[in-house]
Amino acid sequence: MAAPEQDTIAAIATAAGRGSLAGLRLSGPGAFASLSRLLPKDRKLSSFLPRRSSLTWLCDLSGNRLDQVTVICYPAPHSYTGEDVVEIFCHGGNLAPALILEQLCAAGCRLAEPGEFTRRAVFHHKLDLIQAESIAEIVAAESPAHLQHVLSHLEGAFSRQVRELRQRLLHSCALLELGLDFSEEDVEFADRAQLHSELTQLEVMITRLLAGFERGQALREGWKLAIIGKPNVGKSSLMNALLRHDRVIVSPIPGTTRDTVEERIRLGGHLFRLIDTAGIRQHGDALEQIGIARSRRAAQEADIIVFVTDGAAAADHEDEDIAAACRARAASGSLLGILHISNKADLPASPQAFQFEAGGVATIRTSATTGAGIEALENALVGLVSAHAAADKSGVGYVNLRQRLCLEKARAALHAAEKSLHDNLSAEFIAVDLREVIYQLGALIGEVTSEDILGEIFANFCIGK
Repeated sequence: MAAPEQDTIAAIATAAGRGSLAGLRLSGPGAFASLSRLLPKDRKLSSFLPRRSSLTWLCDLSGNRLDQVTVICYPAPHSYTGEDVVEIFCHGGNLAPALILEQLCAAGCRLAEPGEFTRRAVFHHKLDLIQAESIAEIVAAESPAHLQHVLSHLEGAFSRQVRELRQRLLHSCALLELGLDFSEEDVEFADRAQLHSELTQLEVMITRLLAGFERGQALREGWKLAIIGKPNVGKSSLMNALLRHDRVIVSPIPGTTRDTVEERIRLGGHLFRLIDTAGIRQHGDALEQIGIARSRRAAQEADIIVFVTDGAAAADHEDEDIAAACRARAASGSLLGILHISNKADLPASPQAFQFEAGGVATIRTSATTGAGIEALENALVGLVSAHAAADKSGVGYVNLRQRLCLEKARAALHAAEKSLHDNLSAEFIAVDLREVIYQLGALIGEVTSEDILGEIFANFCIGK
């Protein structure tokens, strides 16, 4: 990784707009000198104790007061970036922080680029690349569950697993390459049977880490929840009841909903994407059939299916057809669960109402009109996601797209090494593939990487981070 320029950067680290406080951050070899140039003549830099908050005025280069602020100085290497860092907290609003930043630049700083503070932290080994990416995720998190997983990355849980994998491979590769030095003596330092067992274990670990990509998508964007059923069973009313406002048009006319309607909601610390769908039936005009096709696709892509039937009406073959599709979807193994909602509990129950005959499918009696059963539905949804999270033993939670690509390349190289081992090829062929795995795991945590990749990662950060 290339060294950052040896200049001092500055940025406003808080969101623009009116507020009680605004924060600015400086980092670099000239951070303290730039601060000193804005201090009143009777205030010396030596009066600021390291990592202690100090009250002072800041002035422009002509000596005119800008604002009364608190300042914290962090001498290198004991700072976020590993360089000399200054944090300034002034009064909020747009004017005061902008004037201070302008004068800091006049005093020797330059404006920071997006993510440049964190990039310097990575260069000075204060953070690895996985931890750095987690900081951007913390800012973007929209649910407590997402935040908790991101914090585990910042704490280093994911990085430790990657380093363990990499260290084990380095040891195996070293033994193989040591044997190459003594090839004329026909000596092998790596036991091939033991190496095969080791590579098999490593592949299982990498595959488990890769499974975190889908979890990551769900944590960031919300668990996809498709509400499906025949027309007029109360799907749109149920969605409105969950959202606590009238988001979807409700009408007794069959086929009112012609397209999927999506909204996000937080329940029990988890983010869900509610998808209301067109009623599924065999008949209907061409436009309605397009909506029905989208309903079926939403059910195929969902993490959770909420199958709604009319508890006050007799079941028919269309209910059973939808139930059969739900069973087939569950058999794919990628579904968190199915909830059967027997709606319209405010009306007399029909003795011929549909009963979902499938193991593990809960039936909840609801009334979207009165709100009965809605809390039970919410609890069941949270229970499905929580049970899924509890079953995850990887300790990682999720991986992002860049991390997924590194892991997939590592697994492909590991497969190649296992094949070379199976085909009893010489050690140099196996060692080449293992070196590729080691490289990809190094790229995952930032031990090896390129400027293009770093630029792409940090370009998505906030300025001041």
